[in-house]
Amino acid sequence: MRTEPTAAELIDLVAAVPGVSGIEPGIGTSLRALDARIRRSGSQTSHFGLHVDRAEGSVSVEVCLDRSRPVRDTVRDIQLVLRSALAGTVPDGTELQVRVQSLDPG
Repeated sequence: MRTEPTAAELIDLVAAVPGVSGIEPGIGTSLRALDARIRRSGSQTSHFGLHVDRAEGSVSVEVCLDRSRPVRDTVRDIQLVLRSALAGTVPDGTELQVRVQSLDPG
């Protein structure tokens, strides 16, 4: 049986993808992370900028990208990294949503 990666581990994997300038939390993942902390549940799958919802079958990550690569290629690589890291721990058909919050001008 495969162990489930923590939100912090997933954030590190996403941040290591070429073209990712950093994690840039939006209102959606921020509210989910706060809710998980208040309820003291699911904090391993909720982090500012990342949310894994097994019940809905969705994963959301919010990022800032630089312009070193085409956005489409970077988003595809983020999805591949997440799918690989979560293989066997989320249901088949889980939707991986990458929200590009901003593009780094530098």
